[in-house]
Amino acid sequence: MSNNTKPSDTNVNTPEAQYNLPQVKLPEIAPMVNEAGRVATEVQRVAAETSFSGRRAVSRGTMFLAFYLWLLSGAMILSWIAQRTQFFPGDRSITIRLQKYRQPWIRKFFLGVSEIGFPWLATPITIGIAGIFWALRFRLEALFILLTSSSNILNMIVKRIIKRPRPTTDLVTVARVINEPSFPSGHVMHYTNLFGLLIYLLGTNWRSSRLRNSLMGVCTFLIATIGPSRIYLGAHWPSDVMAGYIYGGLWFGGIMTLYLRVKAWLHPARGLTPPPAAVQGLKQPGEQDGEECKDDK
Repeated sequence: MSNNTKPSDTNVNTPEAQYNLPQVKLPEIAPMVNEAGRVATEVQRVAAETSFSGRRAVSRGTMFLAFYLWLLSGAMILSWIAQRTQFFPGDRSITIRLQKYRQPWIRKFFLGVSEIGFPWLATPITIGIAGIFWALRFRLEALFILLTSSSNILNMIVKRIIKRPRPTTDLVTVARVINEPSFPSGHVMHYTNLFGLLIYLLGTNWRSSRLRNSLMGVCTFLIATIGPSRIYLGAHWPSDVMAGYIYGGLWFGGIMTLYLRVKAWLHPARGLTPPPAAVQGLKQPGEQDGEECKDDK
């Protein structure tokens, strides 16, 4: 029996033959994955080479902490006064004087600075920053970035205790009515903790560079401008903002102390017992084998 079947007839019942489907050439995924992995590895290498060792970061961080705690005092006295008076000296005069500048660009600028602190933006920004640290293999730092959100708990507790009303439209210009107590400013506390910790981590874990210094400058700018923005928009009195910086700083001091404790535990001095293997992954890149960087020699 001769085989006279044409090659084109062998696949007559296939879906491609029945419906004349075009052949689609899919892009090769493997090279793209390899390139992304190479870029991630290179970024991690640069982060490791430009960072301080764990032990030196602990010593630098201790000096920062001592200086910061020296600046923080008077929180309890300020709260006691806020609970017993409607205004602090200068609350209305400072607010009215600041609100005299009615240029549209000033209003838009302060609105933009404040908008970052509302939950719909603050939450993804915090998670995103923590994700960047995690991708760079600074795992402990990523966890503490997320921990800064705990300042909201302290803010809620103090507000419920003090129960100070917010500025009203009959006293000053109010851009957005917020139905919750005013003292202390939650925005200021959030910025002080999140961006303050970023400054702290960048300053103690990385060597000076244009990128590091630029990021620290942006964080400092946001912390410095969030207070005036809340006053200008009529969301808080100046004393609320001052209390936000103080309470936020006190909470931040606690976070720094805890961070230093854990950091010192993960990077013990030579001769001391190393931490359990379960937490070895929280060490900085380049130190998984218990080796410190050249700065400690």
